Amino acid sequence: MMTDIARVRRTRRSARTVSWLGGLLAALVTAAVVSAAVVSAAGVSAAGLSAAPASAAPRHIRIAWGINQNLWDQFLEKVPRAHAVRVFYNSRNHIPVHWPAFLKSPWVTMSLRPMPGPLLSGKLDAKLRRLIRSAPKHSQLTIWHEDAVGNNPLGYPSQLRDPARYIRMQEHMERLVKGSNVRFGTIGCGAMLQAEKWFAPHLDWYGYDFYDNKRYWNRDGTLSRTKVWRRMNGNFAAFRAVSGERYPRIVIGEANSPRNSHRANWFTFVARWFDTHDRRQPTRILTFWHASSGLPQGGLSGPWPPSKAVIRRLAYLAKLYS
Repeated sequence: MMTDIARVRRTRRSARTVSWLGGLLAALVTAAVVSAAVVSAAGVSAAGLSAAPASAAPRHIRIAWGINQNLWDQFLEKVPRAHAVRVFYNSRNHIPVHWPAFLKSPWVTMSLRPMPGPLLSGKLDAKLRRLIRSAPKHSQLTIWHEDAVGNNPLGYPSQLRDPARYIRMQEHMERLVKGSNVRFGTIGCGAMLQAEKWFAPHLDWYGYDFYDNKRYWNRDGTLSRTKVWRRMNGNFAAFRAVSGERYPRIVIGEANSPRNSHRANWFTFVARWFDTHDRRQPTRILTFWHASSGLPQGGLSGPWPPSKAVIRRLAYLAKLYS
């Protein structure tokens, strides 16, 4: 009789175990269905760009997408997950009193133009420290963007085209932001083949402005991801060398294509490079738009807004990497 009782007890335990396993399996199936529904609702398909595996998903904004300051409100309306804005103060030695504020408090990447003499002598330190103290977290600062490496596309004066002096200016700015909410970096243009000549070592971040042109095209006129990534790989290697870091923080200070048919792929290719090459660090891709600098004028950008297809792609990328 005791044997029969033991057998009944074992049968009951087995039944409870099977029931528990069945419940667990049902819960897992339900979770998978819900997850698939969420992905489908977000418009992400196997044919489109894929997000990182859940185990590797960062807990920060992976890529903060943005635009030049005068178009922020319009950009935010179309790209609601946008999170960054590029601000230019192009008057020489002009230092604003306070860090600028915008709708929805985007992260600001600010460009200033302090002349070498006043900056290196310390005459601008008080104004710069006041500005830096007023900055919120995630603030970025640079000086004389596109001075480094390139062929001086903005026509800066000769005293700014001295690499050794420009490096001293960067080092001075890096000392000023130390211990603050501001991170200082330098934005160049073109291929970074002479980065060690123009960029100071050990900056908080390194950047370049990146525009589509014929060197990135296939023979049929379409955009080549291979050629885009080749330039980005080269710049990455140059920044590694000058920074002394394996994974220096990199920012795209301006980005666009004058050809509307290229824009969706241009922004996608640039974003995907960051998704696969820099250890998934947080970065910024700041788009730049100017009505008088489009394809008809021989420029590199164009007016905002672009086509609906480009807007949809930007909104998708901003959501995907936020």
